[in-house]
Amino acid sequence: MLFAILGLILFVSFLVIGLRGAPKTVPDSSALGAVSDILALEGSSFANPNRLLDDAEYQILLSNPDLRQVARQLRKDRQELVLLWISGLLADLKALWRFRQFLIRQGVAATFREEFDILQVFVLSLFLLTFMKVSIRILGPFAFVRMTRRAKGGVEKMSYATAGVLGRIPPAGWPEIGRNWSRTTA
Repeated sequence: MLFAILGLILFVSFLVIGLRGAPKTVPDSSALGAVSDILALEGSSFANPNRLLDDAEYQILLSNPDLRQVARQLRKDRQELVLLWISGLLADLKALWRFRQFLIRQGVAATFREEFDILQVFVLSLFLLTFMKVSIRILGPFAFVRMTRRAKGGVEKMSYATAGVLGRIPPAGWPEIGRNWSRTTA
């Protein structure tokens, strides 16, 4: 029953996110780079998570009876790595949320609609990543491969939104924002 309820919630969440599509304005790449530099996003910068989620090696090892123990160890190792990656994405999501709120407190203008949209993305992404973490602990790293591959999407949207807000500040002011941010997080 619990999985049915969670499945329904995720389905509705994916419909909402899917219908919204790509962000209406893609921020300047220099603003995206500045956000990445200021926050040092680790989970988002993970190279090729698709390789981590690929179960081809596991299936090959599992097909050989002599290598089943190796297959179980590979599955366990991959599970730990995927959990670390998702934990990194959760940390990135929370850091982006706090940094965006910091920018708003610094006086950068944002509309109510923007704030509502980003709150929605944050909550849905937080829920999805937490659900993925729980399901991977229970079912293993290869259970929801497609959903896990898409888990990074919410963090990317949050990063775009944060870069869009940072882009409203002249680039000459970004180093000062970075220093102020460092002071508040230290």
